[in-house]
Amino acid sequence: MLRQQILESLLDEDRPELFELKPIFSQDDETPRTMYVSADILAVVTPPFDDTLEGERLGKFRAWLDDFVDGARLSVSEEPRGKPPDTMLARVEEVEQEFWSIRVTEPADTSGIRSFGAFWKLDEFVAVTWAMREDIGREFDEAVHDARERWKDLFGAVTPHSGDDLDAYLTNYYRAF
Repeated sequence: MLRQQILESLLDEDRPELFELKPIFSQDDETPRTMYVSADILAVVTPPFDDTLEGERLGKFRAWLDDFVDGARLSVSEEPRGKPPDTMLARVEEVEQEFWSIRVTEPADTSGIRSFGAFWKLDEFVAVTWAMREDIGREFDEAVHDARERWKDLFGAVTPHSGDDLDAYLTNYYRAF
């Protein structure tokens, strides 16, 4: 099966395993970027959000995903270690495996949310797992491993998109230093 056919089968309306996320407030069907999410992620980023701190955190997660789809300018780090705390998207180790961490760092008085996934192609990202940052704790490498396993469950031997530089992954970004 060809790469695109695999993605289309995962998005199949009869038994979807991935969902294309459309921004909540956008009236336009065409967006600068595409975000595919697992059912687990879709369940927590679909409004309404509870009027609690957890609800606010999940609302911020949804806002991050909508910003991605709407083409907002993102801070990106290619370095898995030593990145600035406000980095929005960062590679994770092992870099050659092409996995990334979505870093939701708001509200400021929380430890945030992390979502893991990989690029499908330029400006198309597949988010396969998520967790409250405090639930990951020191088991960050294990959380990344789980995301890679989830990718394999979905895509089999199809590997994430790779490129020579950030321009091969994303438009409208700036490097976080």
